[in-house]
Amino acid sequence: MLNSNMFKLLTLISLILLSASCERSEAKRVSSFTTQPIIPVKEVYKAKVVQVKRGQGLYQALKSVSIDNSMALTIINALRDEVEFSKLKVGDKLEAVFNQNKELVEFSLAQNPAEKHVVRLNRNTGKWDYHLREEETHWNARILEGELRSGSTLIEDLLARGLAPSVANEIINVLLCKVNFRMNARMGDRYKVLLNERKHNEETIQTKILYTSYSGERAGTHEAFFYEDEEKSSTYTAHYTERGQALIRSGLRYPLSSLHVRSGYGWRRHPVTGRRAMHRGVDLRGRRGRPVHAVAAGKVILSTYNKYAGNKVAIRHRDGSTSYYLHLNKRGVNKGDWVRTYQVIGTVGSTGRVTGPHLHFGFKKPNGRWMNPLSKRMIATPRLTGKRFLKLKEQIAQTKALLIDLEVSKKAKYILADIPNIEKDIEKARENKYLFSL
Repeated sequence: MLNSNMFKLLTLISLILLSASCERSEAKRVSSFTTQPIIPVKEVYKAKVVQVKRGQGLYQALKSVSIDNSMALTIINALRDEVEFSKLKVGDKLEAVFNQNKELVEFSLAQNPAEKHVVRLNRNTGKWDYHLREEETHWNARILEGELRSGSTLIEDLLARGLAPSVANEIINVLLCKVNFRMNARMGDRYKVLLNERKHNEETIQTKILYTSYSGERAGTHEAFFYEDEEKSSTYTAHYTERGQALIRSGLRYPLSSLHVRSGYGWRRHPVTGRRAMHRGVDLRGRRGRPVHAVAAGKVILSTYNKYAGNKVAIRHRDGSTSYYLHLNKRGVNKGDWVRTYQVIGTVGSTGRVTGPHLHFGFKKPNGRWMNPLSKRMIATPRLTGKRFLKLKEQIAQTKALLIDLEVSKKAKYILADIPNIEKDIEKARENKYLFSL
C-alpha cells in the first residue's frame, strides 16, 4: 500500500499535468481563433441620378438628389473653381452616391455626355477631392453655306439647316457688327460658315464657329475669324477681323483677363454664413496677386477697407454708372484718381469675409440700382496687338487652309461621282457591237 506521503505526491503531479494540458488546449483554442482571417464588412453604396428640370435653381436641383442645404454648400464650394454654376441648364445630370449610413461619399455633375465633374470624400483628410472624368470625343469640321431666299432671314435659314439656336445667334451677333440686316440684307446675299463640332457617339456636344462670311450688293463683303487664346476661359477668345478688330458692337472691358464665374448675380446661399442673401455682383475666379483692371475710364470715388468687402475700389464712369471691385489683395489707386480704360487698379485677393481668393465685381446703373454686370456687353480689347495678334494671324492661316481642304474634298467627291464606269461601258459597247477589238 502506498503511504500517505506517496499518495499526496502522486496527486500533486497529476494536478500539475492536468493544469498544463488545459493551458495548452486553451492556448491552441485562442491561437486558432486569432489566426482566422478577418473578413471585411462590405460597404453598400446607393446612387441617385436626376436631370435638372426647367425652373430649378442650383439648390433645388441638389435637393432632388437628397442633398440638404448645408451639404450643398460644401459641394458647391468644392466645385465652384471648376464648374460655372451660372451655366447650369435643363438636362444637366446630377448623381449623388451614399453609403449604407446614408452619408454622401461622392457627387458628380455632367453638363455634356463626355465630361463629368466629380468630387469624392477623402476619408484620410476629410476633404472633398475633385477630378474630371472624360470620355473619348473627336472634332469634325464642315462648311455651311447658302443664299438668302425671298422672304427668308439669315437666322431662319441657319435654324432650318439644323443649327442650335445658340450657335445661330452667335453667327448673327458676329455679323451684326458689320452688316445692317434691317437696311441692307437682300435676296441672293450669300453666307458661309466654317464649323468645328465636337462629337461624342455622333452627338454634337460643342461647336466652335471658326469662320463666318457674308456678301451682298448692298451689304458688301465681310469676314470674321475665331481667335482662341492659350489661357483657358480667356476673355480674349472671340471673333475678330483679319486686322485684329474685335467684332462686338459696343461694350466695357472685363476686369480680369480670364472669365470664370464662381458665383452669379442674384439670390444665393452665402458661401461662408450659409444664409440666403442677395448677391449684388458676380464672383470671378482669380489667383491671388493677379491684376484687376478698370472696365472703363472714370474717377475713383472709393478706395477703402472693411471687414466684409475687404479692400474695395469703386469707379464712377462718364455715363454715370459705377463699377465695384471687392476683396482685393492690394489697392493701386486712391480716391479722387482718374483712371484709364483697362488700367490696373489692384490685385486679386481674399480680404474680407470670403472662402478664398477671387474678385467680386459689381455694377450700378446711372440711377444707382444694382445690375448684373455680365448683362452689360463686355469686351476684352477693341483690337488684338503684340503676341496675340501674331497668334491670330497663325490661326487665320490655319482656318483658310482648312477651308481650302474642305472645298477640294467636296469637289473631289463630285468629280469621282461623275467618273464613268469604264468596264460597264466596254461591256455595253460589246453587246451593241460598237467595239470589235481592244
